[in-house]
Amino acid sequence: MVGHEVIQPRPRLQRLVDDLGSTLLRVIHAPAGLDDEVTGIAIYDPHDDLLVAPGELVLGVGVGGGEETAALVERLAALRVSALVIKTRGQAAPAWCDSIREHGVPLLGLTPAASWSQVTELLRTLLYRRFAPVSVELAGNPAGDLFAFANAVSDLMGAPVTIEDRSSRVLAFSGRQDEADAARVTTVLGRQVPTRYRELLEERGVFRQLYRTGEPVYVPNLDPGVLPRLAVGVRAGAEVLGSLWVVLTGPPSGEQMQALADAAGVAALHMLHERNTADVRRRLSADLLQSLLEGGPAAAEAAARLGLPGDGLCVLACQPLGPGKAAQEAAADRLNDALALHLSAIHAGAAVARLGHLVYAVLPGHGDPTEAGRHIQSLAAGFAALIEKRDPVAIGIAGPARSLQDLASTRTDAERALRAVRRGAGPARAAWFEDIYLETVLDRLADLLASEASTPRGPVARLCDYDAGNGTDLTASLLAYLEAFGDTGCAAAAVHVHPNTFRYRIRRVREVSGIDLDDPRARLAALVQLSALRRQD
Repeated sequence: MVGHEVIQPRPRLQRLVDDLGSTLLRVIHAPAGLDDEVTGIAIYDPHDDLLVAPGELVLGVGVGGGEETAALVERLAALRVSALVIKTRGQAAPAWCDSIREHGVPLLGLTPAASWSQVTELLRTLLYRRFAPVSVELAGNPAGDLFAFANAVSDLMGAPVTIEDRSSRVLAFSGRQDEADAARVTTVLGRQVPTRYRELLEERGVFRQLYRTGEPVYVPNLDPGVLPRLAVGVRAGAEVLGSLWVVLTGPPSGEQMQALADAAGVAALHMLHERNTADVRRRLSADLLQSLLEGGPAAAEAAARLGLPGDGLCVLACQPLGPGKAAQEAAADRLNDALALHLSAIHAGAAVARLGHLVYAVLPGHGDPTEAGRHIQSLAAGFAALIEKRDPVAIGIAGPARSLQDLASTRTDAERALRAVRRGAGPARAAWFEDIYLETVLDRLADLLASEASTPRGPVARLCDYDAGNGTDLTASLLAYLEAFGDTGCAAAAVHVHPNTFRYRIRRVREVSGIDLDDPRARLAALVQLSALRRQD
């Protein structure tokens, strides 16, 4: 049913606590209740200024106990926050309770097993979905609000529900998840059904049955300790959009089977609306970021619309490292969403979009350019480590740019750094252009030589011909020697031979090629040619 435009109200603190469930979040002390509206999420850092807006939920990362927490509560009360979340196993200490009663700031406890990044992502997703304006209603729920719809199905089924896409990624979840099992809690925290359970479902043919029949499928005894599931595929014509999953304590009743089958049709409308809305947002973000990165006349307007300053901007160029073109397409979409969510939680003002096969982020770098670059490199490395197991990624970083007109060259530098990282230059998954500048120069020289169809010349050519005719590999020894700046011990270790053997090889290199290794120009020419050959391989 199509209705009038609806602007969803901000969620109350109690609703967020209910949605996450007591497995993740519990109320330690809240004498005034949990009726305040939550306007956003703020992460507390004891080393930074306390910049918190009224109504924000403050995540006390690293906050200890006793007087420290009591003093923080007093400061937060003056800022009129909605609540403070800390990690703790026990009950509130007397000092906390006295401060909470005096100042009225609710104290919530996060289970130690959960990571702050996971909970931040869940909270921001819940808040974002509830803040988003929508224009229609479907079956009494705002169109595209999958969380509201999941809660409606949960109420109908009397059990916790998740809505998942075809890759078993969780798009939305209902409240009451604390009534489920550990497998469901892990699924909701990671926003993805764990690989082990996906494989078990595939082995049993559950997905095949789910998407072929369109009827609810009962899945008992999937694994020890795992409660039964009832699932139904969600379709839009011939296209399979995903599925609904319900955790049960026993076989479903006929009414539950029919209710879930009926819900699948409405779920398709919600999922299509949400997908179309997301597509529009992505296209708009991509168009604005494209204009910004080109650095032309439209860059100033794009920066203003994205809320970015006119100078001091850094660029991240990111690419998933998964195998296969189709797999990389899906991974790039996940990378876009994950990076946008990650940066929104820890770096205000970042703009993220996918352009072609790469994902770009533009974010302001504050203060000294070197310090800004290091800080953003640290953020990028932390993100890469966070998603390493699921979606390994390579990230190149450049900037800060002095002006919007410099962003085009800054983007090019980020892409060059990405290429070097992807090729394995350096130990990290994320590298700043300044740190691997030499590698990017060698890449460009290799491209130049390849574009001219140039073959090795001089001593390198003689060495290559000798290796080809005699089955030796003196070129590898020469390259190791040059890259080790003449350190025989280091170079020998790189090619896994004894230093005495390596010294003999270098004497043969001199004899065969005629290269003068005491001449810095000769060394540079050889290094460039050998590096180009290695990159072409």
